[in-house]
Amino acid sequence: MNEIPDTEQANQELFARLARIADEIDPVPRLAYELGHAAFELRRLDSELAELICDSAADTESLAGVRGELSVRLLSFEAADLDIDLQVVPQAGRRSVLGQVVGTVTDVRMETAEGIVPAAVDPHGRFQVDDIVAGRMRLHVVADGAVYITSWVTV
Repeated sequence: MNEIPDTEQANQELFARLARIADEIDPVPRLAYELGHAAFELRRLDSELAELICDSAADTESLAGVRGELSVRLLSFEAADLDIDLQVVPQAGRRSVLGQVVGTVTDVRMETAEGIVPAAVDPHGRFQVDDIVAGRMRLHVVADGAVYITSWVTV
């Protein structure tokens, strides 16, 4: 019976030694730790996601009496404590976005395929981002001390 605990002790020492050797020869990249921490932060994603609740491109039935095409697209996002309204205007394959956030906004950033673009926000929560690429985009908003991210939308 004494051999089993000695074997377990020897195995634990061997595994600890192998772990030290692996850390020296092939350490875990710092990015892996950062991604792990970021993934852990996603556990609160549902409470911070601003969902798309209204899209004028999808509401064409209510505009059946309007003549001609509408070039301006209106989008509304909503989270528990936040409302975001956007007006998207096409400009030669690019887009101009005028928006307003209801709440005490300290930072707005627009994420597209080209990267993240910061937007200047006035005291009323209004902002504008010009010359963004047509395609998928979302907003990162810091308001009332919380961080919100809109769902992705194609503009």
